[in-house]
Amino acid sequence: MCHTPREHQHTEWEDPHGDSTPLLSSTQSKSWRVLLPPIRYVVVILGLLGCMVDYLVRFGLSVAIVSMVVDTGSPNTSLPLPDGACPAALNNTQHDSVSGEGTFDWTVEQQGIILGIFFWGYFITKMTGGRISEMVGPWQTMAVSLGMSGVLSLLCPFAAHLHPMALASVRLLMGLVQGPSFPALYSVLARWAPPDELATMVTIAYSGMSCGSLVAMGTSGWIIEHLGWEWVFYGGGILSLLWTPLWLAFVRNSPKNHPFVTPQEFSLLSLNIHVKPKRHVPWSRLLRCWRFLPCIMAEFASSWVTTLTTTEGPTFLNAQIGMSLDEVGSVLTVGQTLTWFTALIYGRTSDLLTKNGTLSKINTRRLMHTIGMVLVVLGLCGLAWAGCDKWMVAVLLIVVMVGCPSTLCSFTLAPMDIAPNYAGVC
Repeated sequence: MCHTPREHQHTEWEDPHGDSTPLLSSTQSKSWRVLLPPIRYVVVILGLLGCMVDYLVRFGLSVAIVSMVVDTGSPNTSLPLPDGACPAALNNTQHDSVSGEGTFDWTVEQQGIILGIFFWGYFITKMTGGRISEMVGPWQTMAVSLGMSGVLSLLCPFAAHLHPMALASVRLLMGLVQGPSFPALYSVLARWAPPDELATMVTIAYSGMSCGSLVAMGTSGWIIEHLGWEWVFYGGGILSLLWTPLWLAFVRNSPKNHPFVTPQEFSLLSLNIHVKPKRHVPWSRLLRCWRFLPCIMAEFASSWVTTLTTTEGPTFLNAQIGMSLDEVGSVLTVGQTLTWFTALIYGRTSDLLTKNGTLSKINTRRLMHTIGMVLVVLGLCGLAWAGCDKWMVAVLLIVVMVGCPSTLCSFTLAPMDIAPNYAGVC
């Protein structure tokens, strides 16, 4: 499987998932084709919105919990601090938990379970989500995943009033249903992206993660202040349920089953995309593929850095460096905005380099990964040496964030390049 180039695979357009729907009449179909842009771009935009909604629903609790719980901070002056710790870290040893002005008197342990249990469910189903989406159908899998996430988000306020472990149970279920969503989107894009547009389409779609974080940071404070913390969950749930029918209406598993694809676009996709899920995965060959194993290590490192900056970055800037909450919000807003723009630049540059023959596909992937990882390493090393200069720390954290999206057009695309039939699994 390692040695089967994408361009040499046999084209098979039979739909294994039975997602074909009755086509519109010729007149209706032609009228829609005039109104719509190329359908592959509609798929990408809906993918971007899906990633954005996914992140809004996923991380809404992280924002809302500050307003949900009462002040449970307790004196903890015995915590040792290293030499040279910033004054802010010394001042913040008086509390060891999230504190707020809400009504729920949850212990530190309960808060930790509620915040973290989502990722246990997410880890379980993301491991198998790619295979699930390939067998059931990635179009259907993503719709069910985000649709159910929206319903569970609407249930979160009720569960919180019922019992903290009831909320934890809802969050666990949310993690389980969200796990297959990103592998499913990956499988959809593998069938809709021509090689000359592959990196651009993937980075645009997955840049929705940055958009989701940006929208959450920009609106959650206002929503909590004017509508109440419950609307952080209601808003994410409603948006998810609004997105689902749009996805079902305008996306299909393959261009063959889409009623609005023009003959020109279908010809482009049928000539350049050769993807059909296989019933059996050659696991032994996959695990022995020397090109695949580095991707696992790169995914681990990338996920670690991204999660670190997303989840621990705000606390680090506030509690350790001494930034105010407004300053932290400004830094992260700038960082997420630049992350979104640079993701698009990485993707478009990759496609131009390969399309123009400037670099081979593999060297383009290497170049993008090298650029991003140099920024990440320089930023992380700089953070260790920056001391307590809060604005220097902020700039270096943004450098790390800007380097991270390069992975969307480096090892992330390797499964599509090497074995698109197993893109979701890989």
